[in-house]
Amino acid sequence: VIGVSPGAAYGGAKRWLPERFAEVAIEIARERHAAIAVFGSKDERDICETVTRLVEPSGCACLNFSGATDLSEFVELSAACELYLTNDSGPMHIASALGVPTVAVFGATDDEATGPTGAHSRVVRQPVECSPCLLRECPIDHRCMTRVTAPLVVQAALSLVEIQKT
Repeated sequence: VIGVSPGAAYGGAKRWLPERFAEVAIEIARERHAAIAVFGSKDERDICETVTRLVEPSGCACLNFSGATDLSEFVELSAACELYLTNDSGPMHIASALGVPTVAVFGATDDEATGPTGAHSRVVRQPVECSPCLLRECPIDHRCMTRVTAPLVVQAALSLVEIQKT
């Protein structure tokens, strides 16, 4: 199971594009013969539904758990994931702490200060002059996130899964 958390409670500046989360999840699920589980709070249902809706035509099995789990259920479900794709968020910290291979997309925040920990985690970011800005919403063009491409995240994720197998 590939876990995906496309939300971030702090604000939109920390959120990578849902279309790219879906693209990466589909590619990895096909490569790994895996299902996709989308996680988020009840306040993140819209973004989670967007990812789920984008995945459905691919034929990959996808379940949307947004707003449907309490914290202990989320911990149990995320611990069962082979890989976790996320923004800088609470679920990122939980998946990383559980030892689940975690790939986090960073832009507006400082991955050195708040990134996932351990050898089983990777941060994907593209350097831009205005990052880290630590703002809740981007006042310009969200370049710190839009410059992170799906192939960069796929590469980080698949290399992390390969490392975990050895």
